[in-house]
Amino acid sequence: MKIKIEELYKIIAKSLNVSVSKINSNVKDVDFEEWDSLGQLSIINSLDKKFKGKLKFFEISSATNVKSIIKFLEKKKYLN
Repeated sequence: MKIKIEELYKIIAKSLNVSVSKINSNVKDVDFEEWDSLGQLSIINSLDKKFKGKLKFFEISSATNVKSIIKFLEKKKYLN
């Protein structure tokens, strides 16, 4: 399964409970108070559900910005 970058932005925005218009490839965890440890878990959980459990928690848990999430998904060939 592959997703488009816009869908990734929607997943991240929904996980953090922020507007999708605030999400772009330059966003970092420090940019939102909502992107704390629980926000990080929410993003990981949402992506894991989207990819039906194929993500490895330890591989994506260190992704603390949108750019690193994009790189991770590109490496796994999950991003269009």
